[in-house]
Amino acid sequence: MIDTTPRWIYRFENFDKALSKLQSFAKYVEKDDSDIFEVALIGAFKFTFELGWKTLKDYLNNGGIDVSIPREVIKQSFHHGLIEDGDAWIKMLEDRNILTHVYDEKIADKAIKSIESIYIPAIMQVHAYLKLKLKDDGILCSDSQITQ
Repeated sequence: MIDTTPRWIYRFENFDKALSKLQSFAKYVEKDDSDIFEVALIGAFKFTFELGWKTLKDYLNNGGIDVSIPREVIKQSFHHGLIEDGDAWIKMLEDRNILTHVYDEKIADKAIKSIESIYIPAIMQVHAYLKLKLKDDGILCSDSQITQ
């Protein structure tokens, strides 16, 4: 039997787990701003951002919107109402790119503040939107397990 489950649903499962880890690391940084927790938070942010935009890409592709690069995915997601704060997502993309290729403590400190105050809420908004789509489609049951 051929699995007809849209790809974005499988990607969402990983996005869900990554967001949970990101939120956990943010709580640790609030309590103890040691370098190890900050590095973990930045790593979790980059991973969660990657899964977030790729989940959006798969969701849009499933709806017949052909996009493949992050900036275009973000723009189309904003245009179609999946993302409420498009500016935050563009800034996330820029920070992810900088944090991936350059390490500067001042840049990292600024990014950590953005992760905690802007990026996590923006990611949570997209997560909530997609989770609601899964519930509306009867794919997500009450205990957050995908059933299809």
